[in-house]
Amino acid sequence: MSLGVTALLVGLLVTPLVLLWWSHHLRRRSVRQQRAFWGAITGHCVAGALAVTFGMVPPAAWSGSDGIRGFFGLWALLLFPVLAGLAAALRRP
Repeated sequence: MSLGVTALLVGLLVTPLVLLWWSHHLRRRSVRQQRAFWGAITGHCVAGALAVTFGMVPPAAWSGSDGIRGFFGLWALLLFPVLAGLAAALRRP
């Protein structure tokens, strides 16, 4: 199993479970943790929409150096929630 496929599976299966666990008693968490949670949720939704969009590109249009499609299809589901959560947590109130 390649690193990209592992990132896809972690982003597709583990990330929603982590977000579900994180949402437990969200109201009792600090404001920074709440913002990070909602940023991660938003990042995962955006990444999911982009992954589906780029996954619908017909195979005839693929090339060997198709890095954009590979990034959005494999890595976005893992990286976008992390980056959006960090950006939301570091944002000034």
